Amino acid sequence: MLALSYRRIVSLALPISLQALLTSSLSVVDIYMVSSLGAAAVAAVGLISKVYFVALLIAIGLSGGVSMLVAQYWGASDRIAVLGYLWAGLAWCGLAMLPLTLMALLFTQPMASLLSPDADVVSRAANYWFWTFPFAALSGFSFLLASVQRATGDTLWPMLASGLALLTNTGLNYLVLFGPFPLFNLGLAGVAYASVLSRLLELTLLVFLLRRHLQVIWVWSGERFWEVWRYGRVLMLNEGLWSAGIFAFFLVYAYMGATPLAAMSLMSPLENVIVDLFIGFGIAASILIGQHLGRHEFDEAYALCYFFLNKITLVSALLAAVLALMTPWVVAAFAFVEEPVRNLLVGVWLVYCIGLPVRTHNMLAVIGILRAGGDNRFVLLTETISLWLLAVPVSALVALSLAWPLWAVVGVTVLEELGKVAVFRWRIGRRYWLRNLTSKPDSDAFGQ
Repeated sequence: MLALSYRRIVSLALPISLQALLTSSLSVVDIYMVSSLGAAAVAAVGLISKVYFVALLIAIGLSGGVSMLVAQYWGASDRIAVLGYLWAGLAWCGLAMLPLTLMALLFTQPMASLLSPDADVVSRAANYWFWTFPFAALSGFSFLLASVQRATGDTLWPMLASGLALLTNTGLNYLVLFGPFPLFNLGLAGVAYASVLSRLLELTLLVFLLRRHLQVIWVWSGERFWEVWRYGRVLMLNEGLWSAGIFAFFLVYAYMGATPLAAMSLMSPLENVIVDLFIGFGIAASILIGQHLGRHEFDEAYALCYFFLNKITLVSALLAAVLALMTPWVVAAFAFVEEPVRNLLVGVWLVYCIGLPVRTHNMLAVIGILRAGGDNRFVLLTETISLWLLAVPVSALVALSLAWPLWAVVGVTVLEELGKVAVFRWRIGRRYWLRNLTSKPDSDAFGQ
């Protein structure tokens, strides 16, 4: 049975990784094309992208809770329960995305003024934020629908929907920035509209696909609504606090100056793309391990977890070495960017390469293993302490008080991830996460 699970890993992981890669490539395309508008535009888009990053990670946390339940009930062949969790997840997603949508409509200027001391960056950021106000809601619903479809074993069609959205976004960006029709050369506003329209297209396709895949009918249960909250709240809080920490790092870069912020706005989407090469294995682990747990196959689940932790992390280390050797070509891709910005890219890229296997290991441990069994409280406490009590304050200290170079400030985040490797491996070895959630409907998802 374990050999059969190994054979399923690639068929599950590759489409998921490709979908995540395509989704994150939307940000890469945006920021790469926006770089033609100058460093201030790059910094503005980078800042607002991180605002959305916080909201989208909350949506991903919610999707993770729904996916965890769906995977186990799908493994138990309970389709009605799966549909109930789908509708409950959509309701929670709408509630979660509403505050940011209202903020983007009503308060962009005063909020943007808090993000950077640079007036030009603030003005551009406020406008871009307003133009993209539906983006968070569209993305949140897309992530939820895709996660449900994946948790029920269909990974190909969500990937294709993301691919079409990427192609649409790329084509529209080219049209509004470099196209032959002056009427459509809208600059930064056009980039914003392109992002919204491409995400709307993706959501429309996912709705159509999921209706066919699950034969969706209206199934509502107040019990399932609150069960999604019970299992998803810690994930949402965890992702929210973690993404807010990443946003806090970007605030540090913003107060280091527009040039460091522009450099990080260029590099951060590239890092996300690289990590997304492996996120499919984390989600595949969550699906396979969750289904084993739903069938009380604990030995198989435990064996699978070390396959992912050891072998996939090794592959990421080999890729990191190759990417480090490619540094000159990566920097050359941004030849049209201002030289002060380009000079900062080399050090940041090398730090990202060093940190790739560490981040991959921790991503697998959290997304693929601990959360599959509902050990969410431990993950929340670990991430909160390491990020908010160590990494964020130390980064602010070395950047703003000690004036360390940008690559060294980024290196602080890698050290924080490195410290969590031993902690996560210890927790996995204790086996607290080996639980069948379907047989304990009244339990809370807080771990031990």
